[in-house]
Amino acid sequence: MYKSKHVLPIVIIGIVVAALTAAQALLIDWLPPAASEQAGRTFTLLWVLFWCSAVFFVIVTSVLIYSIWKFRAAPDDLEDGPPIHGNTMLEVVWTAVPSLLLVAVAVYGYIVLSNNEAVAAGSLKVDVYAEQFAWTFGYPDAGIQTGTLMLPVNRQVELNMRSRDVIHDLWVPQFGVKGDAVPGIDNVIRITPTQVGTYPIVCNELCGVGHSVMRAKVNVVPQAQFDAWLAKSKGQIAAATVSAAANAKAGGAPGDVAAGKTIFQTTCTGCHAGLGTQAGGVGPKLQGMPGLTQEKVTTQITNGGGPMPGGLVSGKDMADVTAYVMSLQK
Repeated sequence: MYKSKHVLPIVIIGIVVAALTAAQALLIDWLPPAASEQAGRTFTLLWVLFWCSAVFFVIVTSVLIYSIWKFRAAPDDLEDGPPIHGNTMLEVVWTAVPSLLLVAVAVYGYIVLSNNEAVAAGSLKVDVYAEQFAWTFGYPDAGIQTGTLMLPVNRQVELNMRSRDVIHDLWVPQFGVKGDAVPGIDNVIRITPTQVGTYPIVCNELCGVGHSVMRAKVNVVPQAQFDAWLAKSKGQIAAATVSAAANAKAGGAPGDVAAGKTIFQTTCTGCHAGLGTQAGGVGPKLQGMPGLTQEKVTTQITNGGGPMPGGLVSGKDMADVTAYVMSLQK
């Protein structure tokens, strides 16, 4: 009878705590919509971990609140509390149950990790180059480099992560996977997009003064559209190679200004403010820069210099960005 009188108030407190905990979990969008197979598995694992933790949180918090309210000492009570031997069965239960749950969660987590890292047949290989403060994506089988990651839907992609300076971290929240780009080490992450759309790429590792603007985009498109983009890009590179020499002889900058502006906005605005028309960024103002020539622009982009890394763009993208920068001088 002595013990049972505590059960009802603890249960009532537990219901209140459980309701508040569930409301916070269900009424707030803690996770973005899953847009990859890996995200579906990872987000489910996170929710399993949360609800398992929530059960113990409610139990412990309810007992704690009741104990503080019911067994608090009077302000003038300085005596020691009565000696309590404890409950052996309770101690066994609260040790065994969490231990078994921990083992079960560890096994489940290992299964999720194994499935996320499994290699699928026909996967697409993409080289990811991270540097302060831009992302570059290369398609080695096609000889293409671009500042926007293009991926086909429902096909696994292997992202080979490389860094040209410091540690970076590629994170697409909707994909549920992150990967570090570490100087001198090649890391691989595998993603299988399941939803067509455009998603943000974020650097999730503090990498310097321009870390907050180290952003890019990933476009997930149907396989047929991806194949068409790949063929078009290869054709543009071949055409740019042929036309660059002719345009150079004519004294003009090769490439497309509008396309170059788009690439510049994606790749270069982290350091060059106002699309190169304003001062105050990490990089200088490019508009009206004295003595700026097509050759100097190409050399700077290729080799880098100062805080600017080299090789941010190449091929057709190089020609287009050069054309845009030279258009700022007119």
